[in-house]
Amino acid sequence: INLTGEYMQVRDFTPEDYPALIAIHASLNIVWPERPHTPKAWAKADANRSPKTKYRRLVAFESGQVIGFASYSHSPWNYPPGGFDINVEVHSDFQRRGIGSALYDHLMEDILEASPPALRADAFTNLPQGFAFLQKRGFYEAFRETPVHLDVASFDPSPYADLEPKLNSQGIFIKTVTELKSDPNRDRKIYELMCEVDKDVPHEGDQIPEPDFEDWVGWGLNDLSVLQDAFLIAVHGNEFVGLRDLGSYGDQETLLGGLLGIRREYRQRGIALAMQIRNISYTRGHGYRLLKDCTAIQNAPMQALFNRLGFVRDPEWQQCQKDLV
Repeated sequence: INLTGEYMQVRDFTPEDYPALIAIHASLNIVWPERPHTPKAWAKADANRSPKTKYRRLVAFESGQVIGFASYSHSPWNYPPGGFDINVEVHSDFQRRGIGSALYDHLMEDILEASPPALRADAFTNLPQGFAFLQKRGFYEAFRETPVHLDVASFDPSPYADLEPKLNSQGIFIKTVTELKSDPNRDRKIYELMCEVDKDVPHEGDQIPEPDFEDWVGWGLNDLSVLQDAFLIAVHGNEFVGLRDLGSYGDQETLLGGLLGIRREYRQRGIALAMQIRNISYTRGHGYRLLKDCTAIQNAPMQALFNRLGFVRDPEWQQCQKDLV
């Protein structure tokens, strides 16, 4: 491929390319979704991908230097069902030279053979050139989320000191996944709780497929990024009534909030708030500076919770879609 008079080639990714991927991603200032910050962590994330996921990653290189990469993935729980997620990133120093277009075209040659109903891709309000790139290729914004962060050193937990004791008086206790390991049905109960509360979380569509249980255990519970001593479960008797997971890609500064959900009949009691306070305490107590999180712009309860606790909003995450059928 000849671009602006210089020779650029596209090939499949190899493990030796991990450092270049990190440098490319870091150059773009993408706040969320969080990605691994070291080659080792990125390799671990790749290794833990479900074997049922169809996946390919390409890199663009010039004069021996990797300057961009692109990937697609398809799994049984993609939205829309049967669709593909795609990602194209070009180092900020090499943009506007057709490199992203070349990577995208190479992906499409492979993807279209599978006849997917739609494609999904991410854009960000602080990177308008990315959204313009997608619009030019027929994508539109289908969903939007608000990433947020909290500098935990500045947080004052004292107003919430009586929150957990009040819950305890009602027979509700917040435990970690590690503390619940003696329950032989723990994993299945967490999975069923996750599937139930996730139905009430705003999503891109009405028919979000549930992941396979065994797959979920691999990436949702036992993945190396999941901190089991910070994965919280609200327990009432033998019933699991709320959950909140925290994760890390090895960044010594930041922890990442995952799904926070409470069974409907247990809402409005302060369980979610108590779990978020626990998150902040864990983050600070383990030497981290930032707690990052994200929620849909229409998720009013979570938006209110972030506001109450002083989280700062980051550039919004635009989830884009291209319909093919």
